[in-house]
Formats: sequence, structure tokens, C-alpha cells
Amino acid sequence: MARTLDDLAQLSGVSRATVSRVINGGPVSEQTRLKVLQVLESHDYRPNLAARSLAKGRTGVIGVVMHVDPPLLFEDPYFATLLHGLTDVLSEKAAGMMLWLGNRSKEETLDRILGMGLLDGVVVTADMLEDPLVDGLLVSELPTVLIGHRRTDLEASYVDVDNIHAADIVTRHLIDIGRKRIGHITGRRGTVAAEDRLQGYLKAMRRAKLSTDGLVAEGDFNRPSGIEAARRLLDTGVDAIFAANDATASGALEEVKSRGLTVPGDVALAGFDDLDFASELDPPLTTIRQGVHAHGSEAARALFGLLDSPHTPRRVLLPTELVIRQSTVGGSLQ
Repeated sequence: MARTLDDLAQLSGVSRATVSRVINGGPVSEQTRLKVLQVLESHDYRPNLAARSLAKGRTGVIGVVMHVDPPLLFEDPYFATLLHGLTDVLSEKAAGMMLWLGNRSKEETLDRILGMGLLDGVVVTADMLEDPLVDGLLVSELPTVLIGHRRTDLEASYVDVDNIHAADIVTRHLIDIGRKRIGHITGRRGTVAAEDRLQGYLKAMRRAKLSTDGLVAEGDFNRPSGIEAARRLLDTGVDAIFAANDATASGALEEVKSRGLTVPGDVALAGFDDLDFASELDPPLTTIRQGVHAHGSEAARALFGLLDSPHTPRRVLLPTELVIRQSTVGGSLQ
């Protein structure tokens, strides 16, 4: 088996430099490139990715920081799907991954990331409006891409959706189908997504001149908080609920049914995310599709772009779509 560039050059009938250019994507004629590639394939040659990365001043390892407790990483469909999108692109790039979860203090995680000197860059879920970990990464020299936003920081690179606009759209849908007392179950207060989605809900309600007094209940982006918050909202006589995510909406649905009420007859229900289980609820859930997998994959691509052009921030705003199902309209509309 050919082990060195000299071996491959001799077998290909070209110079060692030409073989190197083919392996590294340099300029060679198409005929020469195909001849060398045929030799590489026939001798099962695999270039030393680590050596090539170090030659470029890189380690080939990307840090991923997710604000989720370790036991919930694969139980929570949002984070599992997000991680899937990230790892798909890292695999394409033959990059390694070092994963940090929410089981350490943010200050400790920041110190470890910056102190080890092993990472080419970091993708981090920027869930909180104020976060010492995110703020520390952004002021460091380590290339960083946020999943979430810091729109006021013109140097920050991030991937996000327009949560305000999307929440406005889904609330407007509930208004358009004739609902007047529309409650909102927030996500965890102080998080980027929760505050933006609350703003969108309030914007739509103000435009329609509908009251929101007593109609906002705090949740935590999970099913149990949806049950508890729906309990409070249903006691006020709401005829619709917009939940900050699908998991919360599933809890609200459970509470509505436990009272013998119908969805959407008595209470229309909408969520946010369009995770796989949303279409399998009974009734299927009207929700905002935001492409969680795409968040992960686009964040990884943005980071690789940032590595190539470090002084050009990447700011990706992904599209959203209102997916109307039977939890708001009944019948068979998908």
C-alpha cells in the first residue's frame, strides 16, 4: 500500500508537488487530477486530516455548547434535532466535535473552552438574553456562532428566525378564526425565544384591539409547565391558547381534554417549532415550522464560513411557516 506522497507520485507518473495539489484541491489539469485520484483510490489512500488541519493552523475540532441538562439531550426533541443538524455538517467537513451541556456553571464552561486552546470555533445555543458564557465567547478571539441572536451586537454571528413576526402570524391566525380571549403560555422568561414570541403575541393582540389582561401565563418550554399554565388560563375562560413551543402545547392539550373540553371547538390551540410529534397529537397541532434541523446545519456552515473569513460576521435568518392543522380549524386541513 502506498504510504507517502513520493510513493503516490511514482505510481502516478507525476511529481510529488502535483500529488499534493490534487489532495489539497490545488490547480492541476483535469486529466492529471483524474489520473492521480485513480491511484489514490486503488491504493486506498486517506490523507492525514490532522496534519493538513495543523498546517492551516487548525485542529479540526469544533466546540458545541447546548444549554440543556445531559439527561434531557436526547429526550428533548428540539435539542436532539438541533444536534442532528450540527453533526450532519461536521461529518461532511470531517470535523470532530467537543460537546458541553448545561451541567456546569457558565463561567466554568467559558474558562475551560478558552483555556484549552484546542478548538477552531464554537457553536452555542444563545437562549438567555443575558449570558456570561455567550458574552465571554463573543468578546474572545475564538470564532463563535450563536443559535439565537444578539442583534444589537453588530459583530455577532448567529442563526435564528424572526420569532416576533412568527408569533404575530400564529396569533393573527387565532384572531382570524374568530377567537377573542386568546391566552399565551410563554417560554422560560428571560430567554431570547420566549421574550420575542411574547412580543409577537402582544403585537397581534394590540393590533386587533383585544385585551391581554390576565391572559399571559408563564411556562418553561415543556409539557408539565403547559399543563399548569393552561390550568390558569382555562380558569379565566380563554377560547384559544398560543403556546411558546410544541411541548408546552401538548401539556395544554392534555389539560383541556381533562376538563371535558374539545379542541378546537371550545379552545383552539397552537404551538411553535413543528417537531415530529406535533402532527401526531390528537388533534394534530397548528404550529410554526421553523426548521430546527436547519438551525443546526446552518450554524455549522456559518462557523466554517467564519473560519475562512474571520472578519465577516455571518447572520442567517431562516424562514418560518404557519402550518394549519385541526387544533385550530377542525376538519381535515393539513
